[in-house]
Amino acid sequence: MEVFVARQAVFNIEEEIVGYELLYRKDLTNAFPFIDGDRATAEVIINSFLNIGLDRLTEGKKFSIHFTENLLEQKLPTYFNPDDLIVKISQDVEFSNKLITICQGLKEQGYSVILDDHFIIQEHPDLDKLLPYITMIKVDFRQEYAHQHEQIEATAAKYNIKLIAEKIETEEAFIKAKERGYIYFQGYFLSKPIIISNYEIPACFSSHYQTIQNMPLEELRVDELAQLIEKDLSFSIKLLRLINTSSVSSNQKICSIRAAITLLGVDQIKNWVHVLSTREQDKELLLLSDRCMQLTLTRAKLCEAIARQIGMEFPSGYYLTGLISTMKEVVGVSMEEILEDLPLKDDIYDALMGKENIYKLVLDLVEAVERAKWKEINHICKRLNITERDLFRIYAESLNWTSEMIREEKNAMGSLNPLIHY
Repeated sequence: MEVFVARQAVFNIEEEIVGYELLYRKDLTNAFPFIDGDRATAEVIINSFLNIGLDRLTEGKKFSIHFTENLLEQKLPTYFNPDDLIVKISQDVEFSNKLITICQGLKEQGYSVILDDHFIIQEHPDLDKLLPYITMIKVDFRQEYAHQHEQIEATAAKYNIKLIAEKIETEEAFIKAKERGYIYFQGYFLSKPIIISNYEIPACFSSHYQTIQNMPLEELRVDELAQLIEKDLSFSIKLLRLINTSSVSSNQKICSIRAAITLLGVDQIKNWVHVLSTREQDKELLLLSDRCMQLTLTRAKLCEAIARQIGMEFPSGYYLTGLISTMKEVVGVSMEEILEDLPLKDDIYDALMGKENIYKLVLDLVEAVERAKWKEINHICKRLNITERDLFRIYAESLNWTSEMIREEKNAMGSLNPLIHY
């Protein structure tokens, strides 16, 4: 399925782009739809980091994301690098002592915080306790709000807060904002929001989000996590993409989901499960069809089983090869495009791109089994030194394992959420 994020550029006084505001979009319509704020933020984060890619969206520049009161209380912004993320307090967040404490904590951890101008206009008696922790104030620069600007500007000057003039729709407004001391600018005169899209693979096993989230961090084990995540093509691909955005990646090449978890750390995986769960809470779940789940799991499991049968080292790499190979059928995208942002071990990458090696030979055998190509099966079995009897025994075991996984998931999700679409 296609997913979307809008980015609107923020300019400096020299009209250079210095950052982007990332905004929720459900399609190519360039307007914010009615949607729960928590889910909108979670969608923006998931699509930006895991589906589209920050490099493509932000081109290495800073970006701001809106955070609701609930997500601020859950400390969701702290999951991300303060050198990249600017925290925008959503307009519907109410002034409170809790908000002051949250903003203080964010500043102490190195985050920049943007506040809307309506907080200033409301003149809350404790406003002076909040403003020392605010980095920027966004000011609606449309003419109908001009009577408020002097008050906002005076407040910002008192606390050394930078001003962003938003909704700059004419050259006259841009010039006026610069003359009044604003240093950042945003609006249709400079740039409209640009919508960027990519594909997302629907989840296979959403119940695993709840399983992982409910486990105490100290009880999470890498092997246990790997067994849960590698059953889900969608989660596995998100995990691999995350490595490319992580500061710990150091151009590491991955040969298994377990290796990816070890590299990122269990705590970061649990953080992302929390974000994914936030998105799922208030919407109907869209899952892969039974046919697609059967294809992805059986092919992956059979690749791994063949590797074990012929005594190959690291059979989990063959599982990953089989799993990713199904993406072309699932999303209808070329393998070259699929692999573009996945940090895979060279042998796995080469096999998926069609280059002959042991991974490719095992994958060819599995695909021959799927298509009942008997001559090809016989030929590859001889090359791999595996009997057809053993091959079809482990094929039957792989089919049974897949059917059991799907049955368990349906039972688990049926008890958790009746609004499930397979």
